[in-house]
Amino acid sequence: MTGDPGSIGWGAAGTAPSETDRRRLAATFELMSAVVLDGTGVPGMLALVAAHARELARVPLAFVALPGEDGNTLRVEVADGPGGERIRGLTVRRGRSMLGRAFTSRRAVSARIAADQTLTGLPAGPILILPLETGEATRGVLAVLGRVGAEPFSPATARQMLLFSDMAARLIEVAGARLPGAPPGVTEPPLQPRSSG
Repeated sequence: MTGDPGSIGWGAAGTAPSETDRRRLAATFELMSAVVLDGTGVPGMLALVAAHARELARVPLAFVALPGEDGNTLRVEVADGPGGERIRGLTVRRGRSMLGRAFTSRRAVSARIAADQTLTGLPAGPILILPLETGEATRGVLAVLGRVGAEPFSPATARQMLLFSDMAARLIEVAGARLPGAPPGVTEPPLQPRSSG
């Protein structure tokens, strides 16, 4: 095969991927590498997903919420960005929150202002909440939060984030898959620190 692989894309013939497509693909490949080559487990993957989402959406804060043990709540497990510590561990009821609406409907939720009373501690900027959906189940939600007073997320940004969250959900699932031949309940080995040399 010859030619520039960077010129392959889904657009019109001969058109190169956009800069935003390239950034999303690079982030996706890094997630793949973390799972396949580094053996990163679910906690590490969640942190990587939030960090990449924040960078891709060019926002100050991104977070991931997963279902609680009771099945009726969602808990913010990872938050990346200034003020993230204020919402890490926050639990909201699925039936009464924007996070729950995205989780249950399996559809993205976008709002001009994150004015949901259940999301206390968030600045009142635009929010985009994306289901981490694998095709078989919704595993959680990924949210990106813009600066106070910023414009709502554009359709182009929402599309890029949907594509990213779709692949991220599948890779998080791979990271949490049971090891072949392991007894029930045994998952990937814990993340090992990389050697510096």
